[in-house]
Amino acid sequence: MIDTKADPLLAGHPSSIPVAARTVRLFNLLAVASVAIAVLLPLAVVLYWTMADQTDVLRSSGLTPDIMREFGATQRFGAAFVTVLTVLPLSWALVRLRVCFTEFAGGRPFAARGIAGLRDFAAGVALAALAKLIGFTLLMLVLTWSAPPGMRQLAIQINSDMLIMALFAAIVASLGWAMEKAAAIAEENSQFV
Repeated sequence: MIDTKADPLLAGHPSSIPVAARTVRLFNLLAVASVAIAVLLPLAVVLYWTMADQTDVLRSSGLTPDIMREFGATQRFGAAFVTVLTVLPLSWALVRLRVCFTEFAGGRPFAARGIAGLRDFAAGVALAALAKLIGFTLLMLVLTWSAPPGMRQLAIQINSDMLIMALFAAIVASLGWAMEKAAAIAEENSQFV
């Protein structure tokens, strides 16, 4: 929220706009939260694969006990590795989103650095959607690696989460494009004054 009655936070910076103190706090909180989630996501999936028992894995994967007879350390490590690789693009996207929130907090919603952070966030979310598709296939191979001959699974899953993530990435990328064009027009108009 732009507060037109507030004193500018960066009075010497010509391209900043006044931002209310509570809005600055909100953007700073969002910046910290995005980095915290980016760090916690890979740790959470490693913790899950460390703690999950075979029945939890069977229930979440849809496999039957005759296909996945054992769930040993090799499978745990492989599943954790694949899942971490799946969430890393999203973690990177959240770290880049922090830059956007920081620029917003500084009263610079059209700064090139913030727009680049938003564009990178969109790219990271799109990569995360693609990684989920590939990651599920690899995860099924890892989980059924010790299955009896002829029972290993090769599965592909396309679900609504992936489609919504891809749509969300496209929307954010479009907003980044619009913000970039608005910033270019504003820069061009400032040349005439």
